[in-house]
Amino acid sequence: MNPGEPIIGVSRQHRSCPPAKALPSMATQTTDMPRPAAKPTSRFHMSDGWFGFTITIPALLIMLVVFIFPLLFSLYTSLHRFEITRPDRTRFIGLENYATILQDSDFQRALGNTLIYVVVAVPIEFAIGLVLALALATITRGRGMFRTLLVIPQMLAPAVMALMWKFMYNDELGIINHLLREFGVNRPPLWLTDTPLALFSIIIVEIWATVPIFVLLLLAGLLSIPQEYYEAAAIDGGTPLAIFRHVTLPLLQPVILVALLIRGMDAFRVFDLVYVLTGGGPALRTDVLSYFVFRTAFTDRDFGLASAAAWIVSIILLVGGLSLIRVMRRR
Repeated sequence: MNPGEPIIGVSRQHRSCPPAKALPSMATQTTDMPRPAAKPTSRFHMSDGWFGFTITIPALLIMLVVFIFPLLFSLYTSLHRFEITRPDRTRFIGLENYATILQDSDFQRALGNTLIYVVVAVPIEFAIGLVLALALATITRGRGMFRTLLVIPQMLAPAVMALMWKFMYNDELGIINHLLREFGVNRPPLWLTDTPLALFSIIIVEIWATVPIFVLLLLAGLLSIPQEYYEAAAIDGGTPLAIFRHVTLPLLQPVILVALLIRGMDAFRVFDLVYVLTGGGPALRTDVLSYFVFRTAFTDRDFGLASAAAWIVSIILLVGGLSLIRVMRRR
């Protein structure tokens, strides 16, 4: 083979090979890959919606049976002259039951006693609860123990608690009058049978039982306030009273609103304490709205009047709650 002669085999092999093609880039491969067809999307899936509705059916049925049906039936009863022993004599009388209730002197007395009960009990509970909450917020050791002690009254059923206090109020065997005699009071008061004292004796029990609710709610609100606000106010030279007025109270306002709403509505519908301690006596001086409704329905057997009174109480609670929310928001 001469040096200048081309290598025939290699030359042919080289000529027979097709020209090399450039490899596609990764981006081209990714772009050219077939994509799966996108599923149509919608905000509401029928299967999910039906599943959610299905699992809420038991709760809806319970609410319908326990709450909505009695509510509508009481509205129906309040518009009729209704006798539970003779339902065939039921007849529509419109708003006559409401007019009769509003003109009833016993209802007016019960409304006045209820307002006195709420206006006296709730502010005192709030004041004592706020002082105790401020005291507990400043300590670190023993705070859990004090919380446990405060919850003890809430562990007692209202009827049991009322029986306990009824025995303590006893004229001869009660511990309260016994201590008063030891301190030289010859004629201690008749707590539950004296006309001026009976209602306030129940208020004392109410305060003792429900102050812990205010303490726990307000304490939780105080502990949620960042310490940076207090440090900034102290650096600016604020006094403790000024810090409480301009820092603590504004930041605690939502908790105060919730606490007052809960306790105000609960005190307005008080029943257990009155039923066990005095039964509305003496001379209906401790008769409150809830006990008036109970007595009208199950003693007088007038369910139409009782239902009308219950709806009036509900309307008063609704108006009072909305008014309190509006006043607190303005502040």
